[in-house]
Amino acid sequence: MASQAPNARPIVIRKVKKVVGGHHGGAWKVAYADFVTAMMAFFMLLWLISNPDKETLKGLADYFSPGPPMVGAAGNAAGGAQAGSGGHGRAKNADQAQAKGVPAMDAQSVGTARGGSATIPDATLRVLAQELRVSLDAIASDASAQQKIESDEDGLRITLMDSVRQPMFRPGTAQLNDLARRQLNTVAEKLARSGARLTIEGHTDGAGGDNEANWRLSGERALTARSTLLGGGITADRIAGVMARGASQPLYPGEPDRAENRRITIIVKGESPATPADSSFKL
Repeated sequence: MASQAPNARPIVIRKVKKVVGGHHGGAWKVAYADFVTAMMAFFMLLWLISNPDKETLKGLADYFSPGPPMVGAAGNAAGGAQAGSGGHGRAKNADQAQAKGVPAMDAQSVGTARGGSATIPDATLRVLAQELRVSLDAIASDASAQQKIESDEDGLRITLMDSVRQPMFRPGTAQLNDLARRQLNTVAEKLARSGARLTIEGHTDGAGGDNEANWRLSGERALTARSTLLGGGITADRIAGVMARGASQPLYPGEPDRAENRRITIIVKGESPATPADSSFKL
């Protein structure tokens, strides 16, 4: 065997492993998942449109709709009242009281957000409710006012309540305080641009029991609220009624003397829809 030359270089053999296709990442999986989700939503929409069962459609709509919103500045809990005065709070004892119970309106709405029978307000009322929340919250931010805006079978319920430190009316009278007048003027400004019809309710607390003075006072306060709304731009033909409720519908049934039971409620009913309620859509 011949010996290698001293200047000969070693021969290096390199093997290259070819990978066909390579790694493309997982972007296609995201795109495919989006496509499948869109198809599922599309076929669900087709099923909903073609479903003739109105109860099923109503239950689905109620399930996916949010619960009745409640907006209001947080105030101190409770206040007493003087018998026969229609609801003047005992401020010196109110700070030591603790809030108890659940508002009757909230208790009645339990269960309607998931398959219940509540009617969903139309889009116009939803926008109106949001505007009212923003405007009334701006007023309540610099005072201890309380308000609540709810959705129910009638449309919207705008409730302006007394608080321990800030009543809406002068004690035992139908004279509005400045803050309550600002609240009602704000409500009138927002409602004046819609075609909704209104019903105004006046409520007092349970001081003095179910006496005539409370009924009369609640009616006078509701009429005062009506006059303020008319002065704010609401036309008289849009107010369907003014009701005196007295102390018959307390917001807190377990605490009839509580300050929040003294309130003004404005029920807003939307305009009639352009299509009949029982109209069905077919492909």
